[in-house]
Amino acid sequence: MKVKRQKRVMKILKYFHLNFGFRRPFNMLIDGTFCAGCLEAKVNIKEQMPKYIGEGVKLVTTGCCITEIESLGSPQLYGATLILKGMPLFRCDHKKPIGGSACIKSLIKDGNPHHFIVGTQDPSLREELRNVPGIPLLYLHGNAPTLEKPSALTENFTDSVSDGKTNLSQHQKNILTVLKEQTFGAPPEKPKRKKRKGPKGPNPLSVKKASKKKFSSSSATAETTEEEAKKKRRKKKKIAAHVLEEIQS
Repeated sequence: MKVKRQKRVMKILKYFHLNFGFRRPFNMLIDGTFCAGCLEAKVNIKEQMPKYIGEGVKLVTTGCCITEIESLGSPQLYGATLILKGMPLFRCDHKKPIGGSACIKSLIKDGNPHHFIVGTQDPSLREELRNVPGIPLLYLHGNAPTLEKPSALTENFTDSVSDGKTNLSQHQKNILTVLKEQTFGAPPEKPKRKKRKGPKGPNPLSVKKASKKKFSSSSATAETTEEEAKKKRRKKKKIAAHVLEEIQS
């Protein structure tokens, strides 16, 4: 594969990785028309797809796609039927088989949650899938596999998401969260505040403590001397008058 062509494929895959969360290994959903086209162009799907998309691609189909190509009963499609049957089955949960195109559309209707790259040669199916954002389309151009560039609707959708002009689905919000964690790392956990139990008391800084009165040592000494003088005056006894006369004579 030419270097220019390989760079183009890597650029498209990177676009879907950054905007829609695609990552390896990619799931490539194949229908009967693509197998028939590869057989006619002599393209070995199992060898050419890993070379074109790169290592890490898983080719899958559904039971409805196999039932559809078997029901046609054309001898020309016998080889394509064998190729399709040799691929792993992705469960579509359809109890009664439906058409291959309807089955593929049912798997990508909720924003392509399984990140399918759809490989088909049905032009009407590709036209319908271009109206769903986030669907990479693969088809054969001659004998060369070709990955379509993102559709105009897909580019408008990603522009509106980056400008914040559209409501994101939960799946798209999860994609953006994962991409942010891969780019910037997980956000730090906020410390949990412990809840205080019981009634809250008053602020200790707002409560004034009672001030104690201080007495100087000089005032305390003066009070004690006055008390002692009063005690002495109380203890002093009066002398009788006749005793005083005798003492004076």
